[in-house]
Amino acid sequence: MLAPSAVPHFHFDANAILRYLRNDVPAQAHAVQLRLIEAQVGHLVIEIHPLVLAEVLFVLKSNYSSPRERNASTLLTFLDTPGVRVLEERRIREALVRYRDYNVSFIDVFLATLGAETSYPIFSFDRGLDKFKDIRRIEK
Repeated sequence: MLAPSAVPHFHFDANAILRYLRNDVPAQAHAVQLRLIEAQVGHLVIEIHPLVLAEVLFVLKSNYSSPRERNASTLLTFLDTPGVRVLEERRIREALVRYRDYNVSFIDVFLATLGAETSYPIFSFDRGLDKFKDIRRIEK
């Protein structure tokens, strides 16, 4: 049981974020909106795992043909919501910018972000990573 002063934390699933962003199931979008309002006033903390964001991006692009630029910008704005936290936030934000600017999967842009940050080479056969001049991809 939580201490009386403790603020509850929720993990958000991709479907909750998708319902809110798309407003395609109004009752569910409204339920998400109410939780976001609670988070904005400090009554709740919403935790979002990077894998959930990857799923949101995948679903938006593959199921709804939503443009990557809009998807990345929308998620960057969503993450600005007070009370919303994402693990590895700085990396995720950088990866979303790369995702917006390059035609590369979110997982690959996240890996490129890690490679740029650590200066470790990336062992991959995916030549799409060569678009990022701040990383070194190796095949052997």
